[in-house]
Amino acid sequence: MSTRKFLFLLLFSSLLTLPTCESYLEDELLSETSADYLYNTPAGLEDAVVGLYTLNRELHQDSEWNYARALTLPALSDLSFGRTGEIALYAFRTWGRRSGDFGSRRYGRWWRHHYRVIDRCNAVIQAAQRLEFTAEQEPLRRQILGEAYAMRAHNYFTLYRLFNNIFLTLEPTTPENAFEVPSLPDSREDIFAVINSDLDQAIQNLDWTTDQFGRWTQASARHLRAKTAAWEQDWETAATMAESVIENENYSLVDNTADVFGGDLNHSETLFALQYADEAIGGGNRNRIHFNLIPQYNRLDGVDYSVENGGRGAGLLLANDYLMNLIAEDPNDTRDDGTYHVRYYTYNDPATLPDSVELGDTIRVFDQFDGQGRDFYLHQGAGTLKYFQRDAVLTEANTIKNIMIYRLAETYLIAAEARMELGDDAAALEFLNAVRNRAGAADLTSIDQTIVLEERARELAFEGQRWFTLKRMGRMIEQIRNFAGNDNWRNAARDRIEDHHVNWSIPQEELDLLGPGYPQNEGYD
Repeated sequence: MSTRKFLFLLLFSSLLTLPTCESYLEDELLSETSADYLYNTPAGLEDAVVGLYTLNRELHQDSEWNYARALTLPALSDLSFGRTGEIALYAFRTWGRRSGDFGSRRYGRWWRHHYRVIDRCNAVIQAAQRLEFTAEQEPLRRQILGEAYAMRAHNYFTLYRLFNNIFLTLEPTTPENAFEVPSLPDSREDIFAVINSDLDQAIQNLDWTTDQFGRWTQASARHLRAKTAAWEQDWETAATMAESVIENENYSLVDNTADVFGGDLNHSETLFALQYADEAIGGGNRNRIHFNLIPQYNRLDGVDYSVENGGRGAGLLLANDYLMNLIAEDPNDTRDDGTYHVRYYTYNDPATLPDSVELGDTIRVFDQFDGQGRDFYLHQGAGTLKYFQRDAVLTEANTIKNIMIYRLAETYLIAAEARMELGDDAAALEFLNAVRNRAGAADLTSIDQTIVLEERARELAFEGQRWFTLKRMGRMIEQIRNFAGNDNWRNAARDRIEDHHVNWSIPQEELDLLGPGYPQNEGYD
């Protein structure tokens, strides 16, 4: 079965889901949906665009047992510690897997997901260019095109950074072309030409803001364009795009780190977020993302689930010592004070409180460096709160929360790196210190790539950006070998990682759908 034929078959399930997308994007719930309606009427295209958002978020809500696919990238970084469980395999065992092995085959879900979203973007773009819109409907056509172009660019950019050997397709899958398959990947130059052209179209067509939170805007498209420019080391464009967002009156860093991931994320710092709604038609599935990131502190005497301690968790993937020590370098830095991460847990249950402690005391039962590492990480390991639904029932493992994809703090750090690369250290430090100051940390007085990389770790850890940043900077192998896992336990990734792991392997079942001789990434089977 060809890749296009596979996408063609997936189309039918996509059509069934489109009318039950996010009600908060004001889609109309219809009794029947057809391809004729979706791609041959302006109103249908509105619904088709909303469907893109539903498809786009599926990877993040995909959970099997205790595994949360959204945590694959955080697991494959220098900032995490895989204690146990399926997601931990990515942190300390997946490096070195062959293209047919279990861990590598899981990557096929990413390949299919992004091409599926791209295929539907192609259909929306083609239809919006073909259909006649009245003069009054022209703003609607521009919005439809802008969102579809931004979504396609986002998915192609992600695909390229993960797999390297990808192919471009700008036409929707139809019965006529379903069996056409590529035999070669497209060049890096051609891939970025499409991505950047799509983003330029999005910037041209989208407004700076939207009254329907969760949609692409000109700001989010410009942020993404700054990221693609950084990949191409086009620092002038990266700086221009990033600074245009920073200077826009509609966007600003929120006042403190405690508010960045609070509530529904609908605030001045959010540029693009995935939307979910609990117990709502089209609201999306619950997941166990947060459950993976908090240890089982509640199993100790004197401790019960609490918002302050981070709710319920299994402690399968934890923040490692390298990350937590970076934050602790400045004692006033708030990013480990129960805002982004929680380093220490406190006694809160008077019914089972040990005689030797008081309510509110910090839990210090186990010592990670004194032969008690297994118990320390199970009960006291550093947790991450960026996916925490604070109003959830604390005893539940499955929760639902909007997920941050792009935010203004990263825009500041892109601007800092771009200005540094352009030789303007004063401007670079101004952008970088704005992020530090919001967290209560003192100004830095010098800047280089390592300083930028470390600040990105403090601010953006576990948000899915780290793996890409390490690859872009050419620092992945070095960072994994030096810092992955912890010094005393679960650091096998340091020995397993090899140079070719900067690209994911293309699973064999995906290669089998492509033309004869389509190349696997170098270093794999």
